[in-house]
Amino acid sequence: MNYKEKINSFFYCTLILHLCTSSFYGIFSSYIISKTKNSSLLSLLLGFIFSLIISKIIFAFVSYKEDLNYVEKIKYLFPKTSKIVNIISILCSIFGYILITYRLTTFLSNHYLINTPRYLISLLIIIFTYYAYSKGIQTIIRISFVTFIISIINFFFDFFSLLNQINIENLLPVIDVNYITIIKSSILFSLYFSIPLIYLNVISLNQITNKKNLKKYYYIMISLSFIIIFISTFTSISVNTSNVCSLFDYPIYSTLKRIRLFSFIDSLENISISAWFLFIINISNMMIIYIFNGIKDTFNISNTFIYKFIILTFVFIIQNFVFSNNNFNESHKYILIPVIFLSISLLIIIISLLKSKINRN
Repeated sequence: MNYKEKINSFFYCTLILHLCTSSFYGIFSSYIISKTKNSSLLSLLLGFIFSLIISKIIFAFVSYKEDLNYVEKIKYLFPKTSKIVNIISILCSIFGYILITYRLTTFLSNHYLINTPRYLISLLIIIFTYYAYSKGIQTIIRISFVTFIISIINFFFDFFSLLNQINIENLLPVIDVNYITIIKSSILFSLYFSIPLIYLNVISLNQITNKKNLKKYYYIMISLSFIIIFISTFTSISVNTSNVCSLFDYPIYSTLKRIRLFSFIDSLENISISAWFLFIINISNMMIIYIFNGIKDTFNISNTFIYKFIILTFVFIIQNFVFSNNNFNESHKYILIPVIFLSISLLIIIISLLKSKINRN
């Protein structure tokens, strides 16, 4: 990866929409609606407040030592234990990559490629994400910007197409589960929503141009990501009811299937879901950069294909032989696995910031 490539701050921040929303649509939406019912909206609002705190912590880490990437920051802060810390971060990212590409494989297998072997879909996704990675960060940024524009257009089209089907009564009662469930779901949402922002660290800030607007764009994109998630969930529940949404593994996608244009053109959800597909590909690309560059810089090895092939083979095996059932219940069974890795990643960042403060003092 060429760390000298320059990137506009706005283009850089469009990655945030991918990082914050992709795991919600693919993993967390079915969980939060099935657990909190109509209270999902309240849980999302509370989770967003928590996520702002986490986002501020991550931005502080991203902004620390602007000339260094994430591995170099860890080496600088933990000269004696940097390898251990980086290995933990890399392992967390590997399992995050496994889960998010597994969910995309499951989605395509269940809805579009029913007669195609799941292992073949998995293999094609892995190859596709690696190919995008091999084209460099500039290509990923361009994909991110184009997908950002497409997703905004899709969002407005979807919302206004479903507007006449919204029934506010379906949102009542606003609170229909206990407060413990609401708070638990909001904490989980804040982790899924904000901690993927650590993958912005694959790009050191000295590559960013127009940095004076970076912080503004950062929080605008985070807020925009939440607004899209909140309105998408609001629309799904008010159109289908939370009980119906709870029956689906991809409740927002199921709601999009109700869109009709001129009363006879249907299947428009395929256009809308294309943005989520590109979101998953882009966040997978960021994870691969994080993993491969992390291994190369941590162990000071050459940028060869051998270790990359081993990692991708491991991903393929886990996806197809450990995650063996692509069904609704399995998704909820694995929902806490990323939380463990996300929490570890957050802990590493917090400790790093505390260490940097101690060094300054």
